Amino acid sequence: MHNRLTTRERILEASLRLFNEKSYAATSLTGIAKEVGIAKGNLTYYFPTKKDLALELEQRARAQALDRRSGGSRDNPFVDAYVENIWFGLSDWWLYRFLYRDHTQYQGQATGPQPNQPMNADIEKIHASLLNMKRNGMIRTGFVPEFRVLARTLFMVTRFWLDHLREAEGHSEFSAEDQRRGLEHHFSVLLPNLTAPARRQFEVALERLSVGVEVGESKRITKQSIS
Repeated sequence: MHNRLTTRERILEASLRLFNEKSYAATSLTGIAKEVGIAKGNLTYYFPTKKDLALELEQRARAQALDRRSGGSRDNPFVDAYVENIWFGLSDWWLYRFLYRDHTQYQGQATGPQPNQPMNADIEKIHASLLNMKRNGMIRTGFVPEFRVLARTLFMVTRFWLDHLREAEGHSEFSAEDQRRGLEHHFSVLLPNLTAPARRQFEVALERLSVGVEVGESKRITKQSIS
């Protein structure tokens, strides 16, 4: 496999694995170089600092998220895109979990706790989607939620699903079934707030996604280690 990857790619792969497993703070450039099987000087030729590695992985996570999301079907692009975003978000949060967990570490904040920018960006995306639903008459009559509270709740239920699996259920791996269950929890919070026609649109989109999963769409994350 190493013959197929450039040295730069091997460095990024090893960095992501170690940041996820050990944390950003507990991982050193020396340790990454050892994992790749190269000299530290060779590593710093590509990435002079550990922060450079983290920022490159952050950029890669954003690019991959955009590439994987289709934008929905012709019939209902908004609903399909929302379902896909949550589905892929679950795998993104696993694959790049150090970005969320260790964000203040690699940003070098020394003045106390700081806002976690990746998390807040995801909350804002959910909030914007809820406002879109309201504008399009998808929120049920007589229900006037505080949309930011609902957005944060939806984010927390989804984002911290991995923590629940590890801490409450004792899982050490993340499977396609775990991803599917995480999706169910998200929509168990969202769907009661919607009109009956809107709920049906989301149910159809979820069924469509489920068919795609069954034919192999999610096999790429089957039985991945949680740390």
